[in-house]
Amino acid sequence: MTYRVDREGRGGFTLVEIMIALAILGIVVVLAVSNFQGMMEKYRVEGETKQMFADLMDARGRAMQRNRVFFVRIGGNDYKTYEDSTPAPDGNGAWESTDAFAVGATVQHTIVTEPVELSDYRFNRNGIASATGTIRILSTAQPDYDCITVQATRIKMGQINAGTCVEK
Repeated sequence: MTYRVDREGRGGFTLVEIMIALAILGIVVVLAVSNFQGMMEKYRVEGETKQMFADLMDARGRAMQRNRVFFVRIGGNDYKTYEDSTPAPDGNGAWESTDAFAVGATVQHTIVTEPVELSDYRFNRNGIASATGTIRILSTAQPDYDCITVQATRIKMGQINAGTCVEK
């Protein structure tokens, strides 16, 4: 850019130079906004995965602490945790619509379970899961965490790679 000085000693930029600088600034802003939106999607999926992981661990811990069976029921974009309370006082080990609701959440993304028919997890009084499987939060973003593996004695988060949940 050229810096011009007139007869009175004042300097300034030409209109063309200012327009070029504004055009470059506009391009940089557009790139930054689109990148920011992608990052927000990634962090949203990670947040949903971490919240679901925490709620699964909470259900497992409560089952051991309260010496009762807990159920986690997974829907299309939500999940709910129930405490086995029917029939009173200690329940019967099977989910019933009258069981006490403990916690739940609705997420913005679709939740998929593998195997597909596994949409309920049951934690017995010792905190052991009745079934093993994978829970995945579907998204086009590439988050660091987007799946959860549930095994009999552990629950781990991971990232989907080639259709498999790779635990981290």
